Amino acid sequence: MNIYLLSRKIIQAFALILIMTLIIFVVFRLMPGNPGLLLLKSANKNGQPLSVSAQHAILASLGLQNGKWSLTDFTTYLYQMFTFHWGKDYLNPGETVYEEIAIALPYTLVLIVSTALISYVIGVPLGILVSRIRGGKREGAILSIALLVNSIPYFIIGVLLFLYLTVYTSYFPIRAGVPLSYITHPTFSSVVSLMYHMAMPFFSLLLIEAAGHMITMRAAMVSTLGEDHILTARAKGVPEKSILRRHAARIAVIPVTTRLALNISFLISGSLIVAIIFNWPGMGPLLYHAVINEDYPLSEASTFVIALLTIFAYSLVDYIHAWLDPRIKV
Repeated sequence: MNIYLLSRKIIQAFALILIMTLIIFVVFRLMPGNPGLLLLKSANKNGQPLSVSAQHAILASLGLQNGKWSLTDFTTYLYQMFTFHWGKDYLNPGETVYEEIAIALPYTLVLIVSTALISYVIGVPLGILVSRIRGGKREGAILSIALLVNSIPYFIIGVLLFLYLTVYTSYFPIRAGVPLSYITHPTFSSVVSLMYHMAMPFFSLLLIEAAGHMITMRAAMVSTLGEDHILTARAKGVPEKSILRRHAARIAVIPVTTRLALNISFLISGSLIVAIIFNWPGMGPLLYHAVINEDYPLSEASTFVIALLTIFAYSLVDYIHAWLDPRIKV
């Protein structure tokens, strides 16, 4: 791999992180309220007034002694973001923001990764199969259903599944929560329980993602099967199954991989929304309650982590493309 190109990709990713960090800083300070006053209020639970020195010490811990738009606040913010020292939670002073995110993040990661992989595994073969029956009524019916499903927002699917499979029928639990040890230290029984409790948020994302991958794969296969090297392979007598699997599918899957990367931000945001609907204990409910309660450290840190996941996913897809197609250089 070319060191120059690799260095350029790393610099681009770091530049994106810097821009994203600046945007988070500005957006949260445009919100109403003063995080310093909120922190003082949470520190004064017994109703007794804090001394002036105690107030200054608390505000200085966040760099807010000169206000939320000061240079001191900005430098403190940058230090906390890039060292992951996000301080204590306003609402739970006994816990740090890092600890709360460390608990919630595995739930979000297992939901996003499982959805992305399984939707890819389902959508790609379905796209290949549909490309083989193009021009018929069956293809039209399948594409119509897939387009309809793919156009529905995540939260609509989530609400429908929640109503008809949890509230009205009780097939699945209303609160889709499991202990963290089921993810960090899995056993056979814990994996089964995890799959059962995660089924509703998982299918809310899977249906839309798999339909989108199938549509993209079908279009790419139709285009690829008309290229010269495919016609040459057929003229040489290469079996049709070999043409589909070894020649056409490997090239046609690249647009699907691109779609997966471009859609990762929607998948992450969708996972946050469906996690709130099904009370899945991930980053979604954590960020939602932090914003509602004006918990600035937790809100900023959660948004920062989610943005890091998105940038990492976008950067990773370039290397996947280079592995799938030798003509592409990273």
